[in-house]
Amino acid sequence: MPWKIIDPSEVKPEMFDLAQVTTCKVKEFRGSEDAIIIRMEGWHLFINLLNRCPVTGFPLKEPTWYLYAAQGISEP
Repeated sequence: MPWKIIDPSEVKPEMFDLAQVTTCKVKEFRGSEDAIIIRMEGWHLFINLLNRCPVTGFPLKEPTWYLYAAQGISEP
């Protein structure tokens, strides 16, 4: 699954140690190489095990790890 942009209001900023999320994208986590690729300045990562697809909201056949990457405003 390639990166998909999702509505930033669907995630909690504290998951990324941010005060506000301005941009968020998600993809199915396939391994540590996924996290290395997105290691760019300004991006915060979070990995979550889900029973529903974060893009479509449909139930998954089995729990799946998803990698979130967010940009936003840090705590002052």
